[in-house]
Amino acid sequence: MGKTKKNNIFYGWYIVIAGTFAMSISSGINYHGFGNLFLPLSKEFGWSRTRISSVFSLARLENGILGPIDGYLIDRFGPRAVILVGVPIMGIGYIMLSQINGFLSFSLVYILGVTIGAGTLHVPIQTAVANWFNKKRGLAFGIMWSGVGLGGMIVPLYGWGIEIFGWRDTSIYIGILVIAIGVPCGMIMRHNPYKYGQYPDGLKADDSKTFDTKQNDIHSFSPKEALLSSSFWLLTLATGLRILLTSGVSLHLVPYFVDLGIDPVAAAAFAGSVGVISIPGRFGLSAVGDYVNKKYILLISMFLLSISVLILSFVNSLNGAIVALILYSFSQGGSAVVPNAIMADYFGTKHYGTIMGFRSIVVTFGVILGPIISGATFDNFGSYQLAFIGFSIVNFLGFIMIIYSNPPKKINV
Repeated sequence: MGKTKKNNIFYGWYIVIAGTFAMSISSGINYHGFGNLFLPLSKEFGWSRTRISSVFSLARLENGILGPIDGYLIDRFGPRAVILVGVPIMGIGYIMLSQINGFLSFSLVYILGVTIGAGTLHVPIQTAVANWFNKKRGLAFGIMWSGVGLGGMIVPLYGWGIEIFGWRDTSIYIGILVIAIGVPCGMIMRHNPYKYGQYPDGLKADDSKTFDTKQNDIHSFSPKEALLSSSFWLLTLATGLRILLTSGVSLHLVPYFVDLGIDPVAAAAFAGSVGVISIPGRFGLSAVGDYVNKKYILLISMFLLSISVLILSFVNSLNGAIVALILYSFSQGGSAVVPNAIMADYFGTKHYGTIMGFRSIVVTFGVILGPIISGATFDNFGSYQLAFIGFSIVNFLGFIMIIYSNPPKKINV
């Protein structure tokens, strides 16, 4: 397997850094970057925004259905094996995307190739980081999820590539990039520190805190126990409502800014800035969670997220949109990262991959409906306003759910 310790640096930090780069690829290209395809695909094939959004949503449905299977494979074989299978599939998927000639081929390639591969990144990386950190989990998650923010830098490059080389050639280059960066990152992943004679957070074997860390695994919830707890459902449904908002807004930011009169490359830069601006929220708010109740941090993030999208729905100038976008980015960062750390705190790490896999099934409704609602609203009303207002309201319902999500207690099952 190779050494897990080098230059006295805790190996968990290598996993975090590798995870950061892998996250940047997955989110910057496959999530935020998808918005770059709206205009060129619509121009070449005449497809509506609703139709293009439906492919993105169906792909996420596939991820949700396969979530528990992915989680089981992660817990059974480790995150490295899953990533090293998935990354090449994602890369080849993008290369094949350059050859599509109609809606059916676009749907099949994106759903069965790109999405299956991309779906093997987030949960495996989260599982590895959750296993290698306990007391410093908030900080580690914050750094790792900052990769999603760094991925925002890829979005304008993606848009620039489409402008210069066309979307087909750019898809080939992206496929090569995914494999070149994703495979080395996958090689660094390890499932848990105990197998390599180490302990979470880099603690020593004779450190008294190590006992508490081991107890975290001993008292981990089984998937069945987690599914029977109200906390799992409150956190999961709240996350699904938050994803409904962020998928509905983020995926349409490029056309949103184009509609404000910005050229496509500049619009891609604004959309990509969401990831970069979200880094303080992802890193800072998550790290603060190591010292302050994470639930309070999540509540603040969710509240600000609703306010930001409400503002975004009413502004009709670039300056107003930028102000709303900054608030949206910061609050989006915190609300995306903190729930994942809370899940590890509440249910332990022994079955974390499987539990998060089941969560992915439930939250899929948000990923599916968000982009379609935005696309259909624009196609029917010529504006995203009604969709954005609705997103703000349902996200606030998630805010209320978080209030009642308390640490669960085990029951006999």
